[in-house]
Amino acid sequence: MRQSIKRDSKKILRHQIGKAMAVLFMVVSVLMFFTLVERICAQTLNIWGLSDLFALEEVPFDAPVVILSASVILAIWLLRGLVLAPLYLGQHRWYWNVALDPDAPVWDVFHYFGSLRRMGRSIWYALNLIARSAFYSVCMLAPSAGLLWAGYYFYISTDSTLFTALGAVVIILSLLLMALTVPLLVYFLTRYFLAKYIVISRSDIPVRKAFHISVKEMASRRGELFFLYLSFLPWALLSLLVIPILYFFPHLSTSTALYAHCWLRELDFTAYGCPAQRAAQGEGGA
Repeated sequence: MRQSIKRDSKKILRHQIGKAMAVLFMVVSVLMFFTLVERICAQTLNIWGLSDLFALEEVPFDAPVVILSASVILAIWLLRGLVLAPLYLGQHRWYWNVALDPDAPVWDVFHYFGSLRRMGRSIWYALNLIARSAFYSVCMLAPSAGLLWAGYYFYISTDSTLFTALGAVVIILSLLLMALTVPLLVYFLTRYFLAKYIVISRSDIPVRKAFHISVKEMASRRGELFFLYLSFLPWALLSLLVIPILYFFPHLSTSTALYAHCWLRELDFTAYGCPAQRAAQGEGGA
């Protein structure tokens, strides 16, 4: 099934790669815009940017310039989130629709800016995803992060050769543990994969219910999705050269949308107390 999905994704992108690249550039442009706004605010208001604060060895939290800098940075990040949440769901809505309709308009990306209800729904989805993912990420990565901190502390805090060697060993062990934990974390978080597509395709299903359905339905499908992600690893590594990401992200997004179509067609929504409506197009798309 995985190879068939990827072949179909390539066929779709033969005719849609221009639109897909435009969608990607929209998201990147928004990110660059807010980064530029932060820099301009730092220069005009004579305050520190986020990178400047992180560069300080010791942050004087009670200093007026730090309070003002933190307030401006927080305001910009909140505004960034309010814009990116609808845009993130909108881009996946376009991939969802283009998987069935080659003439899906690229302005589908802005669908969730169409009303306060849609925007609120997209933001509520983003908050749920971030909170759930952050909680499990902290739980699973805490042991390796703790070991890394302990190893670094031993490595730099003493002149003893023994403790320096011990610190180096602990650092290596922590990195090995992290290398094992990160794939497990990715595998675990695939439980939320279907949530965004349920939110996109079924406006009558609450966001939290969408996450509940996704967790239940992905219980037996996480392996298939995880191996799909693994198959894109070479493309992900090539994307470090920047240019390949123009194809990598659209190919991955189209493939995952096709998977979602296949799985949601088989889903019995009535088993979760929802109307028996087949997921075919994005909400409001028909």
